[in-house]
Amino acid sequence: MDGKDSWYARRAGPVAAAPALDGRIDTETCIVGGGMAGLATALGLAERGRPAVLLEARRVGDGASGRNGGMVSAGFTRDHAFIAARAGAGPAETLYRLSRDAVATLRARIERWRIACEPVDGVLEASWFSDAPALMADALAANRLGARLEAWPGERVRDLYRSQRYRGGLFDPDGFHLDPLRLCRGLAAATTALGVRLFEASPATAVSRASGRWRVETARGMVTADRVVLATNVPLPVLAPQPRDGLVPIHTFIVVTEPRPERLAGAVRGSYAVYDDRFATGYYRPLPEGRLLWGGRIDAFGPPRDLERLMRRDLALVFPQLADLPFAAAWSGVMGFTRHRMPVVRPLADGCWVATGFGGHGLNTTVLAGDLIAAALAEGDDRWRLLAPFDLAWTGGPLGRLAAQAVYLAYRARDRLRLLRQA
Repeated sequence: MDGKDSWYARRAGPVAAAPALDGRIDTETCIVGGGMAGLATALGLAERGRPAVLLEARRVGDGASGRNGGMVSAGFTRDHAFIAARAGAGPAETLYRLSRDAVATLRARIERWRIACEPVDGVLEASWFSDAPALMADALAANRLGARLEAWPGERVRDLYRSQRYRGGLFDPDGFHLDPLRLCRGLAAATTALGVRLFEASPATAVSRASGRWRVETARGMVTADRVVLATNVPLPVLAPQPRDGLVPIHTFIVVTEPRPERLAGAVRGSYAVYDDRFATGYYRPLPEGRLLWGGRIDAFGPPRDLERLMRRDLALVFPQLADLPFAAAWSGVMGFTRHRMPVVRPLADGCWVATGFGGHGLNTTVLAGDLIAAALAEGDDRWRLLAPFDLAWTGGPLGRLAAQAVYLAYRARDRLRLLRQA
């Protein structure tokens, strides 16, 4: 199978491309990157009546934003204690509430613009290690901040998802899952409907400052703007003043099965998206036509040659009864991880902003980042400072990938040991 041919792209089919930038244009804000963060920034500005130009190197949603598991839920990949230790207890609570608002904002935009991305309510964290009483404390802590999490006993989780791995779960009724590529395309249509000028096949080749304004150059054109927002996943070194090696590019993988509705119904009885509490989490969700999307596993150096075999082995750990299902598609995506594994949303220089580092967080943080930047640019809102403790720190260059892979393998070993101890 072609690792670039995602099931989302195959199913959605081709769409008419936006034009490439040809010539020089002037605007208030130029956004580099047509993924979820760039689209959210553009849409946030347009909703506030501010003009913008959006440049995408390839096609909208071609990167990680249109190739991921499609889950939307509040919170961050780092736990509340970590964020509070870095940012303070009050800011950590505010950030969690803002992440909940971002989930609601995305849902409202899908409804307003009638984006046919097939949202389905409910996200479940299924635990391999903790039972419902142990999970109750996590639910109560989040619910004090406005969440509606439910701690489920193992019996309830296993009744819906016929796996002996699960000891309990945390259910989020406000989370949902969807087709991320169709979402990106729908958001792009919304931004252009509100006046944003979108150019595809227009990779930025240089970003510079001259006479108090910013210049973003492409192969055949240039945008001059008062402000520029770099919303790229794995930043390009040419996009000064963005630091080099501020992100570690990590590959993650997804497969989609052929339609087998009867087989799937015997193992997956719930409609919710599910992820587990291992360090390198496995996640899945049922799709139309009786298919299963299964994702997980990471690699800092690219897709392994035996990807399908490894993904089938991972699936068998949870659902041995589905291990022989034929795969219709298998693909990879590249996520940018910061050293602290939190998103980075901040100005790098006067009028130059960055929104990046969303690997592992789900789609809500991209919406949050876009709204924080749009509010800052259009209204002088300074809530972006809540994320100021999380900067673009050097990740070690080539050694950063090696370190990331070593950490992943160490945590996989730790998870296996935990399982042995509780057996």
